[in-house]
Amino acid sequence: MTDDAVRIRPWRPEDRALGLALFDSNVPRFFAAQEQKDFLDFVDGLPGPYFVLEDAAGQAVGCGGYAAAEGDASVAVLCWGMVRGDRHRAGLGTVLLTGRLDRIAADPAFRSAAIETTQHSRGFFARHGFVQTRQVPDGFAPGMDLVEMTLDLEVYRQSRKG
Repeated sequence: MTDDAVRIRPWRPEDRALGLALFDSNVPRFFAAQEQKDFLDFVDGLPGPYFVLEDAAGQAVGCGGYAAAEGDASVAVLCWGMVRGDRHRAGLGTVLLTGRLDRIAADPAFRSAAIETTQHSRGFFARHGFVQTRQVPDGFAPGMDLVEMTLDLEVYRQSRKG
């Protein structure tokens, strides 16, 4: 997949239904059904930038954003990133992640990025330089561990200069 085959655009309030469809396409493998209300509350009161990933045909194939951590504005927390369930393993997650990380890295106020994910996505983030800092068994739901990971943004910035 090439970056020019997709585009990242800002989230709009009218994107709520497509965001819900993206979320639902990832239940139960990556999200627990009971998290749906949390996702909708999040998109209804965005704490930071949120984006939609569209394919070359203009179809929404992902969404995700970030916000400054509560209590530490030097940490950018990745929020509710997801790719449509039938489009996994096509490079879209990497495009969405690097699109967000590039925006975060462009802001010198941020020193690190953090994410709370599950054991099912931990490997994806590790391949992009995130390091696990904590794991809570069943932290999201039964069978869905909460995995906290961080990324040193200076290391990321240096890797993108090459």
